[in-house]
Amino acid sequence: MKKILLYLTIFILILIIFLNYSIVLDSTIYAVNLWLYKVFPYLFIMIIINDILISSDFESLFKNNSLYVFVMSLLSGTPTSAYIISNLYKQNKMSKNNANITLLFTYFSNPLFLYTMLNSIFLSKFVTIKLMLIHYLSNLIIFIFYNKKLDNTSRSYNKINVNITDSIKKAMSTTIMVLGTITFYLILSNIINLNIYLKGLLEMTQGLNMLINNSINFKEIIAIVFISFGGLSIHTQVKCILDETDLDYKYYFWGRIYQTIIATILTIFSNFI
Repeated sequence: MKKILLYLTIFILILIIFLNYSIVLDSTIYAVNLWLYKVFPYLFIMIIINDILISSDFESLFKNNSLYVFVMSLLSGTPTSAYIISNLYKQNKMSKNNANITLLFTYFSNPLFLYTMLNSIFLSKFVTIKLMLIHYLSNLIIFIFYNKKLDNTSRSYNKINVNITDSIKKAMSTTIMVLGTITFYLILSNIINLNIYLKGLLEMTQGLNMLINNSINFKEIIAIVFISFGGLSIHTQVKCILDETDLDYKYYFWGRIYQTIIATILTIFSNFI
């Protein structure tokens, strides 16, 4: 029965695609432009930089590898954070317990993207900075709460083994995967008539774009929900990276639920100050 439902769903989806080919084409072009001009330049170079840093044992300068991931995730955004965790784990520089727990509190949107997008939505640097700080603070709160569950790790220095060619290959592979997921979810959200809330939960960028020049109520709360949850597109990107290891995606998922709740409360509270 499950197989029949799956095949029927796929058949209906193919039929919808044929009937809405112009939408599929426009969505694909938009996804490629979004990836090429806003995602690829920053994500590609940050993955290479992080790969080189790990290969040169830079993370050993931190008291705990989880703290290293937290700091680098602030600068790198997502899904680079998942890539760093996966890389550290595969190189036996981070325990499975620490890697899983670190997934809870190291999701940060690209800071340049976040600033530009929020400023376009609210036309206010005050609101933009406030929501960015709430985004960071909500992760910090989760980090403080779960820090005691991290294993103690000793600092160890390994031989430097930097391979630029390998780093470039990894960066290209990851960025192409990101392009694929963005394209898939954009097509899906556009061929199926979804409202702004469902579109934002499927693909964060599209949801935020729909808030521009929109007089919808509780816009700050909706924006912080989209940003904190990340959208299924980003969740899929992280899942693809974690599938190369035996790390548990559920930690990342529940981290986004916790972050969404905390960030929403902080946003509501900030409007009463």
